[in-house]
This record gives sequence, structure tokens and C-alpha cells, in this order.
Amino acid sequence: MQRSRAGHCFAVLGVLASIGLIGCSKQPDDSSTTVTTNPDVDTAPVQPTVTQEAIEAALSAAQQYLVQQELTKAELILRKLIERAPQEYRAYELYGQVLLAMGMQVGAQRDPQAATDAIVQAYQQYRRATELVPSDIEPTVAAGLHQSAGEIASIAGRLDDALNHFQRAGRLDPVNPKHPLYEGQILLQQRRLAEARRALQRVLAVDPNEAYAHASLATIALEEDDQVQAIEHIEEARRIAPNDLTIRVQEARVRRLCDQPRRALELLVLLTEQERAEEAVASQIASCYRLLGQPAKAAQAWQHRYQLRPDAWRAAARAAQAYLDAKQPDEARWWYERARLAAPTSPEVRSLGEAFSRLPGEP
Repeated sequence: MQRSRAGHCFAVLGVLASIGLIGCSKQPDDSSTTVTTNPDVDTAPVQPTVTQEAIEAALSAAQQYLVQQELTKAELILRKLIERAPQEYRAYELYGQVLLAMGMQVGAQRDPQAATDAIVQAYQQYRRATELVPSDIEPTVAAGLHQSAGEIASIAGRLDDALNHFQRAGRLDPVNPKHPLYEGQILLQQRRLAEARRALQRVLAVDPNEAYAHASLATIALEEDDQVQAIEHIEEARRIAPNDLTIRVQEARVRRLCDQPRRALELLVLLTEQERAEEAVASQIASCYRLLGQPAKAAQAWQHRYQLRPDAWRAAARAAQAYLDAKQPDEARWWYERARLAAPTSPEVRSLGEAFSRLPGEP
């Protein structure tokens, strides 16, 4: 039986009362009210200080609700805990986890803007947690918090914030190669190649067998048109992690950009059907066939992805474009219609429609 909204609210209020976050003499907050926390301003509690026992109980209850994916309940508890204990950094950290889970849920429901908003809010909670973390806490714990904040900031597209967190994590825990590895990735995205290389070299100084550091150095070498170094680094990455699909795809990309499309295809065409339906794999296969002057086979790579991922309308659009390039307009039209039905307002689909309108015999 589905619990009513009132029943849901009373269940949470019962938890709040049992752990001392609300009292019997005070009317409960309306559950629709949004409690906002300014991450830049310390707000003094407006109610008597909550006991440490109540804080621990609230955190435990919220964590349990998070594990059970009862996110609204977890959110209500954490909002009340933050109101009553605004200096408790763990409440902000856990609230960030809840908001991130909410973002993943709405993203799965195809609401990208709501997902982005939730992720940004999650980062704001994590940032506040890093500001409140006690100075006497174990440095590796504080570093882990900055690492998590940086990862969420990166997902939210806040690269400068992410970089700051990864760098602070590295200073707090200099023997952990994860922090400079992520720092290097952000610097690479920002095309700050010399700084990225220094960060990745710090990774390898701690762990010479970090495959992703070598793969990233291969990318830097490609950007600097040093094909020899690019191949050396990607071969080392593959030696370290021969079964890692991401590293394999990266080697294929390096081989293709070093004018070795056949070697690149050898790495990918024998993968499983599911692996070849991954967007990164399909993209590299299609790019290799285009480089070899075989656009119809490029179209088939995208066609395969769409057949196993029917919601991947971009694959249908790219199959249509490749079939157009292969001078197969009937096939192209069929795939264009699949894309148009799924995403009629997409610039990529509209561009395809304009291409069809220019074909001989089209109205």
C-alpha cells in the first residue's frame, strides 16, 4: 500500500522528534517549505543547541534513508539538522550526497536542467562542508572531502572550483596519487598543458603504474604533435591495464590520430556487441572508417549503437549523415526520420533536414 503524503510527513516528524530535533511544544514545519543555507555566511542557531547524541542519531537516520533511496525523508532530516546545528560539517556532506542522488534520479527521468540544478546544489553543500571541517581532523579525511567536492564541482561544470579542491586535497594528502590525477584532468580540459603534465608527473612519482596518468600524458603529447611520445605513453597505459575499455578506446584514438586507423580498428572491432554500442567505441570505429574512405561502414557503427540503445538518437543522426556521405540517400532518410522523431528541435537534426532539402529532386 502506498503511504499518503500526510503519513509520510508524520513518519519523518516522528523520527525528528525521537532524535530531539523537534519538540512537542513546537508546531512542525510545513514539509513544502524550503530551508536554504547560504554557504558563505555562518548562521547562528535560532533554537537551543542540539545535543551531540541527537546529531549522531539524525545523521544515522538520514544515512539509512539515503541507502534505502528514500531521499525526501533524508532531505527533511538533514535540513532540520542544518537548521539546528549549522556548524556540523557532516550534515552538509550527507545532504550533498542526497542532492546528488536526487540529481541522478531526475536525470534518469530525462530532465537534464533539474538534474544540473540538483548537482550544483549538491556541490554547494559539499563546499560548505569543506569550509566547516575541523582543523584538528585527520588530514586524509579532509582531503577526501575536498576530493569529493572537486568531483561534484567537475560534474557541475565548475572547473575552477574543482581544480581548487583537488589541489587542496593534494596538499593535505600528498602521498595519494588520486588528487594530482584529477587535478591533471581538469588542467587538461582547460588546455593548461604544461601544468597538467607537472600534475601527472607527480602522480607517476607516487605510483608509476597509474594507467590513467600515462593515458593523459598521451593526450598531452598528441596536443603537442609528439606522436612518438603519445604512442609510448598509451602503450604503457595498455600494458598496465590491458582489460580497461577506456584505455583501449584511448589507444584507438591515439592510433587513429597518428594515421594508424587499421591498427585502431583492430583494437575495437572484436569487442563484444555491448561494448561496441558504447558511444566512445562507436565514435572511434566510425571515425576510423571515415579516415579509410568507407562512410557506409561508419554509418553501420552508429547503426549498431542505435539498435542496442534505441534512446540514443544522436547515433541515428550520425548514421544518417554517414549514409549521406556514402551517397545512399534512402538509407540516410530512414535514419534521419528516427532521429527527427526523437529530437526534432536538435540543431544536429535540423542541419540534417537542411542537407536533405538540398538533395536533387527534393521539394
